[in-house]
Amino acid sequence: MRTMPRVTLMSVAGLSLLSACGGQVISSGDVTVLVSERADAGMDALGGGRIEVVGGCLGAGGYVIVWPHGTDVIDDDPLTIDIPDYGTFTVGDDVQVAGGFVLEHSSREVEPGPYQASGVTVPTECARHDIFVAN
Repeated sequence: MRTMPRVTLMSVAGLSLLSACGGQVISSGDVTVLVSERADAGMDALGGGRIEVVGGCLGAGGYVIVWPHGTDVIDDDPLTIDIPDYGTFTVGDDVQVAGGFVLEHSSREVEPGPYQASGVTVPTECARHDIFVAN
């Protein structure tokens, strides 16, 4: 009887940890902020530019960005995000992040529709643009 509550408690804790590792889709007004799942490794190209809304999602440099795990919206007006290890940025600021492209429309034919990237579903409107996953 004594081991039963421990097993149940450990199972609940395990589920909490698993859900904390997935990606997030955060709505901030009319803008969708995509945040990647926790990753042990990542690509190391440099991406970014001026932060802007691209197809309804927060991006930079004309493409959608799936922001690093732990990124959080800290203000809706003006839209401001806190990116772990990079700092706080507002729409219109310049940002440079490490990562890599997971979808480039110039390199292959891509059917319109939602796109899976780093633990999140990129909405169709956003997936019409190139997608960069930052880490």
